[in-house]
Amino acid sequence: MKIVQVQTQAEAAGAQRISDMVGDGLRARGHQVRTVFMYRKTDAYDRDANADFVLKERPRGLPGQIRATIGLAQYLRVARPDAVITYQHYGNIFGTIGARLAGVRHIVANQSGAPHSKGVMGLLSQIDKLMGTVGLYQANVVNSGWTEAQFDRYPRSYRRRMHRIDHGVPAPGEEFDKAAARAAFGLPQNVWLAVSSGRLTRMKNQIALVGALDRLPDVHVALAGAGPKREALVAFAESRGVADRLHLVGEVPPARIFEFLAAGDAYAFASMTETFGLACVEAAISGLPVVASNLDVLREVLTAEDGSPAALFVEADAAGMARGLGDLFAQPEFNARFSAAGRRLRDKYSPARMCAGYEALLLA
Repeated sequence: MKIVQVQTQAEAAGAQRISDMVGDGLRARGHQVRTVFMYRKTDAYDRDANADFVLKERPRGLPGQIRATIGLAQYLRVARPDAVITYQHYGNIFGTIGARLAGVRHIVANQSGAPHSKGVMGLLSQIDKLMGTVGLYQANVVNSGWTEAQFDRYPRSYRRRMHRIDHGVPAPGEEFDKAAARAAFGLPQNVWLAVSSGRLTRMKNQIALVGALDRLPDVHVALAGAGPKREALVAFAESRGVADRLHLVGEVPPARIFEFLAAGDAYAFASMTETFGLACVEAAISGLPVVASNLDVLREVLTAEDGSPAALFVEADAAGMARGLGDLFAQPEFNARFSAAGRRLRDKYSPARMCAGYEALLLA
């Protein structure tokens, strides 16, 4: 089967990691798969032989969106895929429109979070609701029980097309030496280091981790990621006198994420809202003890099949993160318990299981 995946922007983020795994898994099963991005945001996919871009930069305003949609439809008309898989709000809507304009009828959408009720995102949610209700996509994938529950009040015709396929999360392919990993990323040796990964944004709330340093004089924090809050984090760290213990390593490509995680003694995740928490699950699967925001979806996702929690859940503020990291720092028995539970998540979130779920939808 010839398949095209539609993503909104090209960058090293969670949604893109999922389409990477789905693409790799379906290719391993004999399908032809390419991923097209509506626009290029970073250089993360510049050397990916299976990636294409409609626009080289972010579209501005309605004219830009129209240009991206027409360009996507033209791309799909030339590609002539048997099926299209769409991701994220814009990818679902414009990918479906583009696919329909190109004559593609087999469309699988992805719902990776709760519907919005306000602003532009609220409008997109209403459009998605209409599309799903009238059947413009044949299947609508949700990534967790929590996400599925967010659509309980949607029309039955929308919900009957929903299928739950939990995200796959790859296990590390090799063991990395901690000292070597720290050296590779320019991180200090012989300190207690908490690591975290994700875009540097307000909602990811890395400022709580910087605030936690103010309460933990013997702890360092390393952040992997790029984003609009980078300078604000640096300024806040300087104002608190902890800049020497905050280490920003920039965007880490997916192929090196487990090497980065190996540099840490613990993983800290202070996000204020999540739809799955892929980065957090990656850390748990790698064997790092995790301190995570006390969110319902994270409690679900970071629980092993035997019911064991794979993280210590705290309030998503500086005080909560400091307490959680302090407990891990002071009580090594916590580390072993959470590390063991995290490793047991590998089967629960097998990429092979996820890809088999998508293949079944595509062949239905």
